Amino acid sequence: MKKNKSQCNDFNEKLSKVIDYLKDLSNDKREELFVILRKVQDIQKSDLNTKQKTQAIKRVMWKEQSVKSKLFIGGFIGTVAGLFIFGTGGIGIAGLGGAIGIWGFLAGTAGGILVSSLVQNFEKINQDN
Repeated sequence: MKKNKSQCNDFNEKLSKVIDYLKDLSNDKREELFVILRKVQDIQKSDLNTKQKTQAIKRVMWKEQSVKSKLFIGGFIGTVAGLFIFGTGGIGIAGLGGAIGIWGFLAGTAGGILVSSLVQNFEKINQDN
């Protein structure tokens, strides 16, 4: 039980750092990311199997994006993956969307929790502005 509480606190601490990162983004970048995360959330909630969800998320977050957007999304993925995998010392380690298994992670339960948390926080940030 103690381990689960520790893991929950660790997740919340890392999520807080990601939220701080989001607050520092321009309104345009936040809105762009919010729209993409909403699409990812819709895919996560769909009846597709995990492989199909993985492919759909990769398409939405990567294949359908412009080069400029890919740089932004890759930086975001790198930041989030770095914070969650390595703490603050690994920021950018998964830059340009090359993180091992990031699409599969986002299609799974943990990725669903992360995206849902981010979407809720995006909505809160937008209400505060």
